[in-house]
Amino acid sequence: MAAIVCSSPALSVPANIDGVYMNLVTGATGTAGSGVAGWDINLYQTGASALYFFWPTTPANSFGGASTATVYDALSSGATIGPAQTYIVNSGGGGAAPFANWQTTQTGKYLGVRFYNEATSAINYAWVQMNTGASGGYPATINQICYDNTGAAITAGTTPVSLQTFSVD
Repeated sequence: MAAIVCSSPALSVPANIDGVYMNLVTGATGTAGSGVAGWDINLYQTGASALYFFWPTTPANSFGGASTATVYDALSSGATIGPAQTYIVNSGGGGAAPFANWQTTQTGKYLGVRFYNEATSAINYAWVQMNTGASGGYPATINQICYDNTGAAITAGTTPVSLQTFSVD
């Protein structure tokens, strides 16, 4: 059944070289890729004391973060994340430049993500809403994650009706 799938982990990213590995489909997290089957993204800190991302390598061309040129975007609500975007897989070894948008204070911004959904064997698109601090991106907290399990584009900040708050006057 086609659906936008969301979770609200309120997950702090550890400020160490292991960080947190996440499987966006199962919601599993851990401090080692070997402990999180099918992990999709690893957020971590290096000796440079800054927030970085690490991506799986298989299947090829199925992972990455939305970018403008060579810098990971800090997207605003309403941005489209889908096959038309550019995705990069730079990791911490490449220096700070690709991560500059996330190594500063960001509140309510979104990381667009392309990942391989092992349950459907398709590439899916997701957004990860994170808050980061002024100290190289720390403290960093992952507040919410949503993806469309059909492989269609998703709009940053869009959540299913069941997660929305309504009031009747």
